[in-house]
Amino acid sequence: MGLTIHSLSTLLGIRYPGDTPNLEIRHLSFDSRRIIDPKSTLFFAFAGQRDGHDFLDEAHGAGVRCFVVQEGHALPPLSDSLILPVKNPIEALQRIAQYYRQSSITYPLLAITGSNGKTVVKEWLFHLLQAKMKIGRSPKSYNSQIGLPLSIWQLEADNDLGIIEAGISKKGEMAALEQIVQAEYGLLTSIGEAHDDGFASREEKVLEKLSLFKNCRFFVYPKQNEKTEKIIQQWAKSKKVRLISWGTDSSCHFHIEAEEHGEGSLLRYASGQIQIPFKDQASIENAGSCLAFMLALELPIAAYIEAFANLPNIDMRLQLLNGQFQSRLLNDAYSADISSLEIALQFQKKQAGSMKKTLILSSLQANTDSPDKKWPELKSLLAAYHIDECYMVGKDYFDFQPDFGIPQRVFESTSQLLAHIDPRMFQEQMVLIKGRRNFAFEKIVRLLEAQVHETVLEIDLNALEQNFLYYKNKVAPGTRIMGMVKAQGYGSGSIEIARQLQASGAHYLAVAYTDEGIQLRRNGISLPILIMNARRDSLAECLDYQLEPVVYDFDFLSFLQDTLDQSGIPQANIHLEFDTGMHRLGFSEEQCPEIIERIKKDSRISIASVFSHLAAADEAEHDAYTQKQLAGFSSIQQQILSGTKSKPLFHILNTAGIERFGHQPFDMVRPGIGLYGIESTANAREHLQPVATLKARISQVRDLTAGETVGYSRKGKLEKDCRIAVLSIGYADGFRRSLSNGKGHVWINGKLAPVVGNVCMDMVMVDISDIHCEEGDAVEIFGKNLAIESVAEAAETIPYEIITGISSRVNRIYFRE
Repeated sequence: MGLTIHSLSTLLGIRYPGDTPNLEIRHLSFDSRRIIDPKSTLFFAFAGQRDGHDFLDEAHGAGVRCFVVQEGHALPPLSDSLILPVKNPIEALQRIAQYYRQSSITYPLLAITGSNGKTVVKEWLFHLLQAKMKIGRSPKSYNSQIGLPLSIWQLEADNDLGIIEAGISKKGEMAALEQIVQAEYGLLTSIGEAHDDGFASREEKVLEKLSLFKNCRFFVYPKQNEKTEKIIQQWAKSKKVRLISWGTDSSCHFHIEAEEHGEGSLLRYASGQIQIPFKDQASIENAGSCLAFMLALELPIAAYIEAFANLPNIDMRLQLLNGQFQSRLLNDAYSADISSLEIALQFQKKQAGSMKKTLILSSLQANTDSPDKKWPELKSLLAAYHIDECYMVGKDYFDFQPDFGIPQRVFESTSQLLAHIDPRMFQEQMVLIKGRRNFAFEKIVRLLEAQVHETVLEIDLNALEQNFLYYKNKVAPGTRIMGMVKAQGYGSGSIEIARQLQASGAHYLAVAYTDEGIQLRRNGISLPILIMNARRDSLAECLDYQLEPVVYDFDFLSFLQDTLDQSGIPQANIHLEFDTGMHRLGFSEEQCPEIIERIKKDSRISIASVFSHLAAADEAEHDAYTQKQLAGFSSIQQQILSGTKSKPLFHILNTAGIERFGHQPFDMVRPGIGLYGIESTANAREHLQPVATLKARISQVRDLTAGETVGYSRKGKLEKDCRIAVLSIGYADGFRRSLSNGKGHVWINGKLAPVVGNVCMDMVMVDISDIHCEEGDAVEIFGKNLAIESVAEAAETIPYEIITGISSRVNRIYFRE
């Protein structure tokens, strides 16, 4: 795809101001971290939680010279650049996508929407149809007001079918998406509770989603209930679109019944049946949507029996795993196409730091083109993301031996690769494993992954970024953010958390001890790092790594000066801590004049920031005390600014302080526990997303009779017949012993299961008498379904202690949707 910059200017109603009218724009971008070909990129600055105008200079530094910005918005210097000011950059992007749809896409598009299952249905249809026709589709879940137009722009002109996912969260959004997609076919997956709060009623939400299909030839939907059916039928009376329902009701256009069969399910329809490798209701419904759409297209289902039997488990998460020999594995082993590869490479670059970046890649998705058509684009991607070495698997690579310009090894099959690699080959590397489902790259993951405990702590980096943006938007524009990553990122892993915060736009990081800061430096973290408790015996090393120690008394200040004398280190950035009421560490306000004089006499020392701690910002009953602390800190600020020529940053607000006193942010704020989705005040509850989910597995299930006992000291005496599950977690993993004997619960398949007996070192027993579950099923200890705050309350402690008490033997898995 591509349009000249002159035609784009005309399309946006802007008189072309430049002298290169024939410059072709091939890439549309809004993320300064994801620039591939800057000379042919048009960068959009969107206002919002992350204001794109704040990153224009980064995009310019990456080589971009064409920008769409909001009229009247302040801009940084952008030399030798073409600036296209518009009233609404999002509408400008949508207009460009609509033009591309009308002018370049001649094949039919299928638009998919619904409350649940959109992405899975899209990916499954791609899996089912790709062997028979060339399919273009939205990458991952690009379905928003920004994501959908980017999906359209990425479609190639010679596909046979395009599959586009559309998502909305409030009334009025679908009209713009419908005008862009102009779909020939529609598919509604389901209507559920998701985004209900954006609409006055469920009916309003249904009608909003249906508006995507108003100009379709037909649209397929599951017949869920009489109320929704009535809304759909009434809506269709004034439309030309043909309705095609499916379900178990005899009145459905396609009657489809499901039954459990072996390790999966059978779906029966009028003229045949298919088998799928899933038993859960959601998968059955998603497969039913795919089958109904293919029947509507009058495709010969018998030709797709094998594809249905091999439907992949669609995990839209990029998983970051621990590999052997200090390697890290990025597991994305279910698809391989240019769009999803670029997303995975972006994540790999963000997380790699200074590690060597290696790619293991299967043949790209099969289509009707010659296999080498995508290779020049693939070569450009590998260069743009600085891949150091690649392992290419597939007959096309093996036969043609393409040169990607970097060290590479080519294998005809996955089994051939497995026979030639050893985990030692990937020592201290960041390895992206990306392959089509039929290449079975999960075997590579199993070979390279470190042996792990069944209990895992899943870290949602999307949620971390969302929480960061929430706090950023709670304070005035221009206020800096210091992300607290002490205690190993509140138990979540400091390196990965630090990389995400750095990528999200944090200005500073803070850790407790020098060795934590050194670890971050060694792993490529370049942000300034504050050290809360720099030990004296490691102070020289602290300064060597350009870490910035906190100075809280004159004795430590003298030791710092002695260290500079002895080491010859020319410069030290420090942070002055004042005690305004916490009564822990810090200078007193009365010591301000002496501090100023001491530091003025030593040109080697620069004050990077001045800070204090609020003692009770989370409790309204102590607001008068908090205001007294804030007033005292303001007095300290005035003394230092008037007594020195330096202009350090001033900060006192922690997570609770941001929530309740965000109108007094000073220069910088320090969100801590809130970044991890753990509320410090009730105000944040509905806005924060849990970052960490602790999961175990059911190791064994046994049936016991009334009167029997469970666990040590026979504390768990059964008053009735019970079904007991033994879980792969104990107090050595961080499951508190105080949760024994019914005080604690876990979440299994949608229900709470109480703890029975004493918690053991490596195991916990729970009552699952009323829960349908099996050995091997996942168990949530805390997370999205069972809040960590509830677990802490049951354990009679605080969430901080629960999250930081997760043992190091529990594997951390990082993922990004």
